[in-house]
Amino acid sequence: MSEAIREFLDRASPPTPCLVMDLDTVRANYLAMRGALPEASVLYAVKANPALEIVRLLAGLGSGFDVASPGEIDLCLAEGVEAVRLSYGNTIKKAADIAYAYRLGVRRFSFDSADDLENLGRLAPGSVVACRFLVDAPASGTPFGAKFGCATAEAIALLSRASSLGLRPAVCFHVGSQQRDPSAWLSGARQAVEIVKALADKGIDVESINIGGGFPVGYVTAAPSLEECVAAVRGVHPRLFVEPGRALVATAGTIRAEVVSIAQRADRWVYLDIGRYNGLAETENEYIAYRLTCSRPSTPDGPVIIAGPTCDGDDVLYQRTPYRLPLALRAGDRVDIQHAGAYTASYSSVSFNGIAPLATYFVGGSAEVGSFAGRHVLAELHGVEAAVLDDDGFLREALERSLKQAGATVCDVVSKSFDPQGVTVLALLAESHASVHTYPERGSVFVDVFTCGQRADPVQAVRLLGEALGATVSRVQTVHRGQS
Repeated sequence: MSEAIREFLDRASPPTPCLVMDLDTVRANYLAMRGALPEASVLYAVKANPALEIVRLLAGLGSGFDVASPGEIDLCLAEGVEAVRLSYGNTIKKAADIAYAYRLGVRRFSFDSADDLENLGRLAPGSVVACRFLVDAPASGTPFGAKFGCATAEAIALLSRASSLGLRPAVCFHVGSQQRDPSAWLSGARQAVEIVKALADKGIDVESINIGGGFPVGYVTAAPSLEECVAAVRGVHPRLFVEPGRALVATAGTIRAEVVSIAQRADRWVYLDIGRYNGLAETENEYIAYRLTCSRPSTPDGPVIIAGPTCDGDDVLYQRTPYRLPLALRAGDRVDIQHAGAYTASYSSVSFNGIAPLATYFVGGSAEVGSFAGRHVLAELHGVEAAVLDDDGFLREALERSLKQAGATVCDVVSKSFDPQGVTVLALLAESHASVHTYPERGSVFVDVFTCGQRADPVQAVRLLGEALGATVSRVQTVHRGQS
């Protein structure tokens, strides 16, 4: 993990499980991709981690975006990204979704079937349409199988049809996520050139070649470099696109988890508070083996089976992949999951077993002085004892402590008790403000925290306050304001 993530975890001790992202690492990874293939335009695969902070950062660096749905289109546009910088890369989309994207200004689409092409011709006239072909390549770490991509001959026929519909033909491929064999891109490049030449013979120009993503990350063992992976695609076409997702955000994130319990059966089972349904979906079939570090000394150690917290029998992370954890490991100990910035929070389910989606915090990439960006968190907390909600002094102390632990600078705190009951507490922050207003007779409280910039985390402040008050139910809404 980066030093900035380590400092944040040591200082804030956020509730687990949580993901912490270092925006400075995201920036460095983006610049490394540009350096490895400077002739290509970058389209960040939003699905890898759709956090607004990441989209905002990459937009400011000049990145384009690979979007998979109207929701991701809306997300990017809300952050000020121009529609012409978006590529609708999902080949499986409704006609209504095509029409929606085109109406908003999207003019670049991918497809791999005749039905989708006809919809594009009817609903997205004049657009660039990239036919995705199936690459004859080695299996990747998380393979796509045969779900996406058509045969080379079919791609030639489809793009010929696209030209006749008045669309602008292009070519795209994807070698599979976490692809560790650089020869896969060589295979893709050769097939793409074959398609381009066949269309040229028909008098049809190909607007561009999109080489997709799939660039590997060294989770436990070293991975091939970006330069090795892209060497084969240099010069294959005057206009290239690349769609990194994992390569930009994976190494920027660390998940902090906690040991829930340990059971010694025929094997030693270690149960974490994170599993396949609240962040670690890529452990399905044990495709991705993350590097784990523990708060206990690493030796002596022993073999373990690692499982998640839900009551689903499939929520087992590693049963075949050999893992060894300290023999001294106990419930309550922390476990850090490294290089976890991609396909974790975005795969987290919405309250399966009543477990909240994976919370995400951000460090680095601080907004410069004068920037206009902030997060406004509005919350309702319920199930709090009436005496607590009528205790002026306790409420002041709890709010101030929660804000400081979340990184805010508290300038002043004032409060007002009401007759017959209820308290309002206001905190003036260097970052903006926070307030609570209590309803002791209902066991409920409204919370409002707004912070500008990146350092203070209003979501964490609300969580910490809820814990301090003993709230049993919370409803939280986060509104992103302004833009960097």
